Amino acid sequence: MLRSARKTLDTVAGHNEDAAISIMRAAESLGDELLRQQLYRVIHRLNQDAAELRLLRDALGVEERRLA
Repeated sequence: MLRSARKTLDTVAGHNEDAAISIMRAAESLGDELLRQQLYRVIHRLNQDAAELRLLRDALGVEERRLA
């Protein structure tokens, strides 16, 4: 069960990072500076969430080793 949870967390983190890259490309082509800044904040949150998901995944790995 923990292995499956770790894999899911890693997958979601990867999706967040992929989305952040796509949004970054779109933001770079915008002429609207206000919208660009809003998208940059979204990108930042996606990357922060991905990092937190990976920390949680790693913590589950430690727990998994304790149970083994």
